Amino acid sequence: MGGRVVQLLLKAGHESVAASRSVEVDAYTGIGLNEAFAGADGVVDCLNVNTARAKASVDFYDTTARHVISAAQRAGVGHLVCLSIVNARNPQVNKHMGLYQGKTAQEERYQNSGIPTTIVRSTQWFELAEQLLDQMRIGPVAVIPRMQCQPVAADAVARLIVSAVELGPEAPAKVELAGPEPRDLATLARLMSRRNAVLHEHRPHARVFSFPIPGMHALNGGLLPNAGVPTDPTTFEEWLLNGKIA
Repeated sequence: MGGRVVQLLLKAGHESVAASRSVEVDAYTGIGLNEAFAGADGVVDCLNVNTARAKASVDFYDTTARHVISAAQRAGVGHLVCLSIVNARNPQVNKHMGLYQGKTAQEERYQNSGIPTTIVRSTQWFELAEQLLDQMRIGPVAVIPRMQCQPVAADAVARLIVSAVELGPEAPAKVELAGPEPRDLATLARLMSRRNAVLHEHRPHARVFSFPIPGMHALNGGLLPNAGVPTDPTTFEEWLLNGKIA
């Protein structure tokens, strides 16, 4: 997401600096943040960590947020934008999902930073279907839990983040975005696998099997947005037809 946002900002004529470990900026240790933020009007946090463990997730998101905020204060940054997830702060959802507990800690840290902050929350991205295919695959088979959500194209989320950046300190404290309709991510993974088979007929593709996890609120409607959350009109099928797959 960070890369998408940088490219959109540059395309819109803004000066944008991509701060990551590849250019010796580490938000977890704080190294390089002072130099990266020098002269910045706003900072966007699209950081991510690949862990399902609550302790590790909370530690990462809280620590990086503290370092980003401290560096932003020293640099006189006037606006912060933090990417988060719809319903991440719902106790019924995050009690079983370590990532969401981390995002909750991150949101709280930013909202108490003393710097005007916009939290951009989105539902799951269409791209998650492909990630699940890769992560849950064993040979020719992928076994994926059923997960009700209202996924959205990552490009639409990137555009929303850029809009918040351009509004600066006058941007709302919270904006949200969902896809056009509720879907089961296991079904989307199956559709993506079939599409991959058509586009890459010589590459082995996965046969997708799905299964329910009763009693886990996050997978059984807990990820769906509340009524009134704005939606992007692009459907998963339209996204696939436009070639938005690896």
